[in-house]
Formats: sequence, structure tokens, C-alpha cells
Amino acid sequence: MTETQPKSPPLRQAWLHVHVPKAGGSTLRQLMNRNFGDGFYNSNSLLETKQYTREDVSEIVRCHPWVRCMSDHKLSLDLPWNHEEANVHAISYVREPVERFISRYFFHRHFEEVNCIAQRMSFREFANAELVDQYVHPQTNSQIYFLNCGRGNDDMSVIENALATGRAFLFPIERFDESCICMERLFPTVFSDLSYVRANVSKKDAEISENDRQFVRRYLKADDVVFKRSHQFLDQTLARAFRSDDDRESALAEFKERCSRRHHNFHPPRAEAG
Repeated sequence: MTETQPKSPPLRQAWLHVHVPKAGGSTLRQLMNRNFGDGFYNSNSLLETKQYTREDVSEIVRCHPWVRCMSDHKLSLDLPWNHEEANVHAISYVREPVERFISRYFFHRHFEEVNCIAQRMSFREFANAELVDQYVHPQTNSQIYFLNCGRGNDDMSVIENALATGRAFLFPIERFDESCICMERLFPTVFSDLSYVRANVSKKDAEISENDRQFVRRYLKADDVVFKRSHQFLDQTLARAFRSDDDRESALAEFKERCSRRHHNFHPPRAEAG
């Protein structure tokens, strides 16, 4: 008779929010805090261009088992997917490239804690400085460059390898609600409620002309690839998560209702003056 070997305990899950700057991360951080509680670590990087290596992240996961979810600008999708002590998962959002650049401009224009060129430049001057004169590190402007940990503006291999693990999720922030119902359906014990109130919305004090938008677009075409891939990935994930279109639409309607109730809790409607 052979002895039955005791089963090894299942590996813990370690969720990493790969926070692409100006792609809806502040809202998601609130949701991670609510869903993971004391197991959430919000690591705010003041230097957007410094990123951890795969080995750095592996050491973080090993040394801090209490961290069930971590959010940081320092993360990329070059992650330790074969970690011996945890099943590493990642979630990241990208944004339509021109809208993201505009959002960055207005964010820095009103970010009083840091002296930034946006505070003394028009939008076109800011675009020239960053996109033509290369005043800023490419990691800040390029979402592909950020996600692949600086391998370049045309290298999707790190991103595709991450998605192929089945434990990385890349979504367009423009379809945030659909991504939330996916995660609730696929991981109900991890993400029990992702309803939200938007946070950190950039204050705009000027309109951006179509001419300026087209000028910026010429320099951001590389990011169209990863943006389109995020839409494709979300469509595939929706098909996997929901049995039918009716099932998906019902879940989306119920989710929007939860968001509406949460919004009214923070911003109750005022009674009209009699």
C-alpha cells in the first residue's frame, strides 16, 4: 500500500494593478481598497518613469505575503508569472492616446505640489515640448513603452505574453463598466462589488482645438495598437464571462444601478426650492 501524499495548499493570489498614468487609476485604487481592505497596498510613485524589474516584483511578492493587491506606477506587465509562492494576477487600463495626453496636460497644469512646464505653457507649447523636443521620458507618453517596461514603442511581446497566461487583464478605460462586470463575474469572491464614483477627474480650463488634437495624434500612433488590443481583449473576456448578450446586458444594467446609488450616497439630489 502506498502512502497518500498530502496535498500542497493552494498558492495565494497576488493582484497587481499596473497603473498606467492618466488612465483611470485613481478610481480603480478606490475599488481595490474596498475589495481587499487591509490586504491592499497603494504605492504612490512620484516618479512615473521608474519601474520595477520582474525580479523586484518577485521579491516584493515573496517578502510581503500580507499584500493581496498592490497598485503602483512602478509596475509593468513584465511580471513573475511563475512565482513559487503566489499566483500573480495583473489588471491594467489604457486610454485613447490623444485623450490621455490632453488629460495629462490639464492634470499637471493644476497639480500645484509640483512645478511643471504645463503650468506656464499653452497646450500646443506643451505638446511641442514633450512630443517634438522630447522634453519628457518616453515612458510617460507611450502606454506600450510603459507596459512593456521600456522595450520600445512597437514591442507588444511582453503584453501578449502576459495576456497568454490567462492571469493578466488589459482593458480600455472608456469601457470601464463592462470591464467591472467581467471581473465581478469571473472572480466573485475577489471582486464582490466594483461599483464606483469617479475620482481624480482632471479639471479643464480650456478647449483643445481639432487642429491641436490632430497634431498630437501624429506622435501617438504607436499607442493605437495597444489601445485596439485592449478593446479586442475586453470583447473576448466578455464572451468568456457571460452566457449570452441578454446575460451581459442584464448584469451591466444592474451594475449601473449600483453605481447610481453609490453616486447619490456621495452627492444626494437637492430638493428644488419651493
